[in-house]
Amino acid sequence: MTMSLHAVVIVAGALLAWVALVHIVVGSGVRVGELVWAGRQPRLLQPSLRARSLAYAALLLLSAWVLAMAAGVVSFTPIPDRWMRSATFSVAAFLGIAFLFSVTRGSRWEQMLFAPIVLVGCLIAGWLTFA
Repeated sequence: MTMSLHAVVIVAGALLAWVALVHIVVGSGVRVGELVWAGRQPRLLQPSLRARSLAYAALLLLSAWVLAMAAGVVSFTPIPDRWMRSATFSVAAFLGIAFLFSVTRGSRWEQMLFAPIVLVGCLIAGWLTFA
């Protein structure tokens, strides 16, 4: 893979990690619930939404890791090469669904900030899968 692809994947991974960090902060109990989950909880999230935020953050970080492995940015890859295409396809599907949720059901913050980031991640994962 080219160096420019590495740079794009690193930037996309950093942005996905930033979205994950927001969900980790909200899931840990910080009172900014209006940022996530369609803004239904204006302050502290319910325990079920906090658990979902932590799970979503873990999936976002895993997605960034898979993108880095598929692009060759990370040399340690526990996923065998024969499964890498399936892994990147799964990341593309997950980020595509996350994009659709952010656009259709998300809060204003999710629509303006999170949706473009997960869309870029989805497009990169799709390109790595089918290129």
